[in-house]
Amino acid sequence: MTVTNPQMKRLYSKLKTVGYNTKYINSLLPDWWDDEIAETPAGLQQASLILGQTFGVRAETLWADSAEAELNLPQGIRFKHRENVIVDDLSVACAIARSLARVVLKVFPTKPRPDFYPDASELRRLLLVDKKWITFQDLLAHCLDMGIPVIHLQHLPKKVKKMEGLAFEQNGHPVIVLTQNHPYGYALFDLAHELGHITLGHVTAEQAMVDKKIDSEADDEIESAANRFAMELLTGDPECKIVPRGRNLNGDELATAAILYAEKNHIDPLHIVLNYGHSKKHWGVAHAAIKKICKDTPTTDQESLRAALLNLLALDELNEDDYTLLQTHLKGNAD
Repeated sequence: MTVTNPQMKRLYSKLKTVGYNTKYINSLLPDWWDDEIAETPAGLQQASLILGQTFGVRAETLWADSAEAELNLPQGIRFKHRENVIVDDLSVACAIARSLARVVLKVFPTKPRPDFYPDASELRRLLLVDKKWITFQDLLAHCLDMGIPVIHLQHLPKKVKKMEGLAFEQNGHPVIVLTQNHPYGYALFDLAHELGHITLGHVTAEQAMVDKKIDSEADDEIESAANRFAMELLTGDPECKIVPRGRNLNGDELATAAILYAEKNHIDPLHIVLNYGHSKKHWGVAHAAIKKICKDTPTTDQESLRAALLNLLALDELNEDDYTLLQTHLKGNAD
């Protein structure tokens, strides 16, 4: 990026101070962008507004000479992390999530917010009607139908740390953001956990929940409650730990056992495998079992999420810049 305009150079410099590298900035600028836009005071303000919305930065902190750039984070953000994680490490990812949610909510179907969300046991009963178990696709469809956008965030600046889950309220709508890149299984518990935060009232206009790590053994009261909700929803038992008796299993044996256990107990076999892997700390065996179970699965969880969300959005109502920004985020990788 070669910039000769001093005003634009200052704007780019401010973006870099909060964590955006040159490659990432270029990846999100609209095709028509010209640095000369900032030559006049009005143009500088317009450029600041566009960059602010695109990168989740408060626009007034961009155009004001004396101000330091300030990220525009979800309202009432509450960082949940282990002691060795610096809060600011998650801020850029959270600001980008808020920026992306702004575009999604413009064209997401408007639905009245329900008076209440079903508790874990009732929701499990509802979702299991005519189904063997609750899959990621089932839970995703429920969230979208309830008016909760679920977004997979993957287009991030290089080296920026990300949370595993984020639940917040924007413009009166609850929003869930996931970042899990494992293609099968993992996103189910993450989504159930974030839905738990919303259902249990942890997410309000004044409070958002950021999960650096979704840890099923977290001892924090709020995180433990969301974990119990997720476990009860997916298994019927808020304390469920799946550890088969006898010797340790190999991947093929675990896959076979998981399918049999799934049929009997109405639990997604992928969750069974991951529950076993977590309980026994046998992640290699769990991944081998997932590979066997999913060998004929045509789409990943992330692909299912992206397709389901795009199918609901009135994309023709977006302006060209927002449409391009959305597409870049939903199909992009870290820069």
